[in-house]
Amino acid sequence: PSPSPSPATTTTPPQPQQIATKLVNRPDILGVIGHYSSGVTLATADIYKTSQLVSISPISSAVQISNKSPYLFRTIPSDAITARALIDHMRQTLNRKKAVIYYTATSDYSKSLKGELNSSLLRQGGQVIAEYDLGQSGFNPKQTLQAAIQQGADTILLATSGDTLNRGLQVVRANKNQLPILSGDDVYSPETLEIGGPSAKNMIVAVPWHILAPGSEDFALRSRKIWGGDVNWRTATAYDATVALTIALQKAPSRASLKNALSAPAFSAPGASRTVNFLPSGDRNAPVQLVKIVEGNRSSYGYDFEPIP
Repeated sequence: PSPSPSPATTTTPPQPQQIATKLVNRPDILGVIGHYSSGVTLATADIYKTSQLVSISPISSAVQISNKSPYLFRTIPSDAITARALIDHMRQTLNRKKAVIYYTATSDYSKSLKGELNSSLLRQGGQVIAEYDLGQSGFNPKQTLQAAIQQGADTILLATSGDTLNRGLQVVRANKNQLPILSGDDVYSPETLEIGGPSAKNMIVAVPWHILAPGSEDFALRSRKIWGGDVNWRTATAYDATVALTIALQKAPSRASLKNALSAPAFSAPGASRTVNFLPSGDRNAPVQLVKIVEGNRSSYGYDFEPIP
């Protein structure tokens, strides 16, 4: 984040908007891959729209991005799709009904996922017993979890953001495998395997892509040759954004025509594991992959993320 402005610079735009403005003022730039967080993508969307500059985000999943701008696309499914997959698993596979949600009130992504989890669970006849902000001063994982269980919670839904992941993992450790845990993609990290340890076993995480999922073999092999190791979903969705932009530029090498090329119903690009194409909203037309934390030796922590068939 940018430092607080001094009284003499109170009109200076935040750093993301400054960067976006610099990009749109360069006529040689025909498209942008980014941004990373949903908050930054939302904050810069109108700047790109005004200058008719396409941006494709590989990471931003907040539902507010859908239909935000005709020049805004993304190669990650929206939180609505993620929430639906997690709640389907909770209700149909685990046969659980009452959830406690942990989220981050200052994160656009986390609030988006929380809202979609809430809506999806309600539609399927479930109930959110309690919601707790991981970023709240004095947050106590044990007390909040005990209170939720006393109120009848039978499932933990974790919508943590990157900056509150540590607190989310405190909840995982406090749970000690009592309740099943289902989570959004920010939890997919080495820290979860290392810090969560045995307490994270059987945890379910929804991700856009997994290296062991069907259809990922070719990209996994090629990426290992380039980088000498495994890559995660963030690399795959960034690759998809790059390929989509490259193919569209070959057909339409101008700002205005690039948007039309990406928006065309017939547009497609070969992604890391499946074809990349976009809905009229700018969203990726693709499902998510559920993975489970199991004992294993692919990582150095004794636990791995494995795809659920």
